[in-house]
Amino acid sequence: MSSEEAKVIEAENSTEVLTAFNRIPYALINAETSGAAKDTLDELTQICKYYKVYKKGASFTVEGTNGDYVPAKLNYKMAASLINKEARFLFAEPPDITVEPKGDVGKITEDAKNALTVMNDLVKTVLDKNNFEEALIKAAKDCFIGKRVAGLVNFNEEDGVTITFLPSTQFIYDTKVGNPNIITKFVCFIIVKDSITLSEKRIFKKKFELVDDVVYLEEVLYDGAGKELEVVTEYQETLMPMIPVSIFINDGLSGEDKGESEIEILQDDESWYSKLSNADIDAQRKSMNPTKYTVDMESNSTKGLSTAAGAFWDLGSDQNLDNAHPQVGLLEPSMNYSTSLDTTLKRVKKSAYNQVDMPDIEEVQATITSGKALKAIYWPLIVRCKEKMKMWGPQLRNMVDIILQGAMVYPNCIEKYTDDVISPVAYEVSIVGNLPIPEDEIEEKNMDLSEVESKTMSRKAYMKKWRGLTDDEVQEELEQIALERQLIEDSSFAGTIGIDKLPYGGGTGKEVVEGEIKEESEEMEIIEND
Repeated sequence: MSSEEAKVIEAENSTEVLTAFNRIPYALINAETSGAAKDTLDELTQICKYYKVYKKGASFTVEGTNGDYVPAKLNYKMAASLINKEARFLFAEPPDITVEPKGDVGKITEDAKNALTVMNDLVKTVLDKNNFEEALIKAAKDCFIGKRVAGLVNFNEEDGVTITFLPSTQFIYDTKVGNPNIITKFVCFIIVKDSITLSEKRIFKKKFELVDDVVYLEEVLYDGAGKELEVVTEYQETLMPMIPVSIFINDGLSGEDKGESEIEILQDDESWYSKLSNADIDAQRKSMNPTKYTVDMESNSTKGLSTAAGAFWDLGSDQNLDNAHPQVGLLEPSMNYSTSLDTTLKRVKKSAYNQVDMPDIEEVQATITSGKALKAIYWPLIVRCKEKMKMWGPQLRNMVDIILQGAMVYPNCIEKYTDDVISPVAYEVSIVGNLPIPEDEIEEKNMDLSEVESKTMSRKAYMKKWRGLTDDEVQEELEQIALERQLIEDSSFAGTIGIDKLPYGGGTGKEVVEGEIKEESEEMEIIEND
């Protein structure tokens, strides 16, 4: 790297440091960071750089040009593409969130069952009203880029229950000494009105503190310069048993309680990929128009020669030369480096994909013929997502618990979601992650059919699973099957015993069918009870 290039990069970094807090004033963040203000501000500056890489691509130095052309400067944004794919794979199929009874299910009372039903309906309605599934994918991207993301649950009689995900550049927090799972302080900065004019910009600060098991809240409105404009909520006690926020931390080791950015591990590969690809672009630009040359030709006859199709050149040899050998030709580079460059680019790309366990299926798409094959290819990414759910699951469970606890202490905030009252019953929240991998339905159907034939699975269970029928629809279907079977059996004996002796003629067909249905139902009950 030349000294000029180093100066350019240093100037860009200095500019990033100066503009890292152009959205949230430096003074507001500094006022809320006690003891480690410099470390916090340095980290936020670094996170702002990660977001710049995500949006604009990793920086790289272009090859020298000798001033005869402008070099290509195309950022490939490979890190952004991988992060988007990973977030979609993790949450494009949203997790199943249910409120279940705690303890022995057999001992649960009817009132407790009704209370749990109300809880499930409330949670589903609140999440749907907040477009939770869409917000979850965006939150995952912010978490992968900025090390962590915060999920804040707000309770307001006018707005109801709102869920807001905040990137790491818009909040700071402290945890209890010796127990990082308990948040003792949380401060977030929400830009309610953005403007390049600082006096017109509006920043809303929401601050929670946990003191002696009591949660306190303060809300203040500032302008873009950090000047206090209005105290929206005085410092006061709330009814919440915990600070209503979940902190989602991305990866990291035991001692890295702030998480790690995936941009950090991807940007070097992306930088080299962009640099080599741009060098290839420049080489092709210089080589796509071959160089024309002449030997021993009279200079006046070679001026202004046309390169149009079918053009005619009237050339003359240099008469001042003895033994002249006039020639006209083209110099076309062979581009022999292409194969080697292609191998290098694939190696760099594979390195980036391996960093996040993302399979590159470009070369194997034609060989994927089943869900099992697809699952095998995506297995490393599936395992990675299962690992991430070890963190996302408990924090999502905490968010649902905050919604339910807040609904109990602020019943007026949930009136727009339900007419029922949330009763305090023993419950636990279940979070089950789902991945968008298609299953081999034909094979699974055949397995279930074999279980039906061997009487280890009821026909009712099969119809509900594969045909989506309700209990009543299954009952109607079984009755129809029994009737059709009776008709077929009767028609096979009609020629030998006479029509008047058929069960229907004797008035017993209905009883036969009902008997078969009853027998089938009893068989199902025995199997399901087992």
